[in-house]
Amino acid sequence: MSSFATRKCVRHTEREAVARCPSCGGDFCRECIVEHDGRVLCATCLAKTVATTGAAKPSAAWLPRSGDVAVTAACVLLLWVAFYGFGQFLKALPPQLHEGTVWREALDNPGHGETP
Repeated sequence: MSSFATRKCVRHTEREAVARCPSCGGDFCRECIVEHDGRVLCATCLAKTVATTGAAKPSAAWLPRSGDVAVTAACVLLLWVAFYGFGQFLKALPPQLHEGTVWREALDNPGHGETP
């Protein structure tokens, strides 16, 4: 059983093979293989695939899928609502709390603010 490291490219016999074409089973170097629809194919098998399915679709793997965009937009909206609510909470706190004097006033006037 030969390992992949000892295999050579079918077209370039001096180069080490890095992948096997799933269609024809040949071993190929990096220069002889391409990725098409998530599969690594040799140029000959890619040409056959394109000929049978029509024109090759442009690879759009870098484009986000519409579901990813929707989830990202929902997360951004959720974070915006959470930070807005937290900001409103901080805004509703009495100014003495922001100044750090609320504790001093509570300690100086222990009965202040209690209902008789």
